Amino acid sequence: MLAPELKVTSKTPPAFLAMTQDDPIRVENVHAYALALKNAKVKAEVHVYPTGGHGYGLRPSSNPVATAWPRLAAEWLKSEGWIGRRAE
Repeated sequence: MLAPELKVTSKTPPAFLAMTQDDPIRVENVHAYALALKNAKVKAEVHVYPTGGHGYGLRPSSNPVATAWPRLAAEWLKSEGWIGRRAE
């Protein structure tokens, strides 16, 4: 269930979400948020990894989440046109 204080509307920005199943915050939260975004017709990309815990950031790790999510996020930002544009 989505936290009541978290309001998702059609004006909510698109989201890139990455989480692990062993995160103590609970993976169900990312699914609830993604569903709320979908229902509001807001674009989202969601990646759920089996392990990695919480707070992996950008440091190298043996967990796939730490290696993959920065590259996937950069690709998503490019596909949305937010980075990688040429100056006109």
